[in-house]
This record gives sequence, structure tokens and C-alpha cells, in this order.
Amino acid sequence: MEKGAIATMRENSTGFTTKAIDRSTLVIFDFSGTLSLGAVLFGKNKTIRQALNNSGLANMGITDPKTLWNELVEPTWEEGSTTQRGYVEVLTEQVERYLSKNGHEPVPGKIREAVSHFVNAYFSYSLVDPRWAPALEFLNSRKDTDTTIATDHYAEATGHIINELFKIDLKAAPLDQALRQERFFVATSADLGCHKSTKEFWDILGAFLGPGLYKQILLIDDFGFNEQEDFYGGKTKALDRREKVSATLKEVFQTPLHTFPFFLEHSHKNSEGLSQSYLKLIEKAHLFLKDHILKQSRGAE
Repeated sequence: MEKGAIATMRENSTGFTTKAIDRSTLVIFDFSGTLSLGAVLFGKNKTIRQALNNSGLANMGITDPKTLWNELVEPTWEEGSTTQRGYVEVLTEQVERYLSKNGHEPVPGKIREAVSHFVNAYFSYSLVDPRWAPALEFLNSRKDTDTTIATDHYAEATGHIINELFKIDLKAAPLDQALRQERFFVATSADLGCHKSTKEFWDILGAFLGPGLYKQILLIDDFGFNEQEDFYGGKTKALDRREKVSATLKEVFQTPLHTFPFFLEHSHKNSEGLSQSYLKLIEKAHLFLKDHILKQSRGAE
């Protein structure tokens, strides 16, 4: 399996030089479902069907979301999200296996082309919502604050998220370039070689950014809730993830943690309702960030 630079550095015990910069606050954002509402909307059945049709995958017999998730995405998620192989690569191979198993004659070139179209459609939805701009610009203005986007994602996501931040005039860097002066960093499971549910993920983040460097951590995350259709079961799982991640962050960074659970109102069945719920959460999250960062700043004076 192709490992990212960070995963390789971890195995070789090299490259872990913490940031020698005075910061008091570390902000950690999730991406899909938090910074990106589009990632949630893409997962709706109607959008998935349209993407399957437009990509050409439907013409190959992959016509419904259930087949996509159960036969293609879930079996490849572990490898796709913890190595540098990428979404296109692992999905192309899985489509070839699926078609062969079901009596179809796979044509590798056409399959890769169709998968590439599908993945491009996914990333065209997975945008940093522009309504986050005031909050992100506030963070960028704070010399006492670092911001990390920490996400379980495919290898393509690192550059994609950096480009998305660049669209709103924010400079970001991959985690392994954390010694530079950017205040925004992107840490994906594909680059680190493990998921956010593991202590290993946060140990690596701490090793790069510096355990004991920050006086507080502010975490804004949906903990997988916004991408779940099952409201009650999904919220139970999300709260469990929140508890585990919070405990791990406190252990790794040895500093106070404040969490903003970014839970959308699932009672909204249409995109417009979700969008309004999302905007209200952004506004509340912005106030959460300003309150804690300014309070910490006043306490340090």
C-alpha cells in the first residue's frame, strides 16, 4: 500500500519537529458535514443517482446508491482513506471486481474514465461553504491561533481542501509542512495513515503541532452525525465518538478542550431547510470561537 509522507515519517521516527511558535489556541475543524455542507447533500439518493448516470457508471449496471455504498465504497474505505492510493484508484479496482463478479466484461479504460467523472462530481460538491468565510477570516487574523482541518478522507482531499481555502484568500499547508508560517493546516487520514477514531491520529497531530504548546483547544465537528440518515441511531454514535475523541485530545495535548457539536437539524428534509439550519450553526460556531479565543487572550494579558 502507498503510504503518505506523514505515515512514513511516523514509521521511521523522523521529521517530528514541533512548531516553535507562540500560540495559545488550536482550533480543529472537521470537513465533511462541518466545513462542507455540499458533502452531505451529495450523499442524498437523488444526487447520487444523477452522478452515477452522468459519469457512465449507471450504463455499466451501477444504478443505485445501495450498490455504490455496500459493494463499492464501504469495502474500499479502509484502504482508500488510510493510504495514498486515492479515491479514483481504489474505486476503479472495486468496480472492475464488482462487474467481473456479476458476469460483465470490464473495460479498464472506460471504467477509470467513468469513476474519474464520478469522483470529480463528488469533489465539486465537497466545497468549503462560503458562509464560513467570516469565521475563518477571524481565525486567520489571530496571531495566537492555529487552525487544523482534521478529516477522515481520501488522498485527493488534502490538495482539494487547501485549494478551497485559497479561494477565500486563506493560505494552508499539509500537516507535514507545519513549520511554515501558515496558520491553517490540513491533516487527513490518508496522509497520517490512520483514522480520527484512533489515538494514533491525534498523537501524530500533537507531535507535529506540539503537545503542551496550546493553552486551549476548540473542536468543531459533527462526529459523523450530519451524514447519517438515522437520526436517533446516528446521534447516539456521534455522541459516543465525541466522548472518545474529546478524551483522546485531552490526553494527547494535556490542555483544556471546548467542543462545539455541529449537529444539523435532521427534521429538515429538503436542501433549503438544511441550508438554513447550517447557516444558524455557522453563526453560533463563529460566536463560540470568538468568545473562547478573546477570553483566552484577555486572560493572557
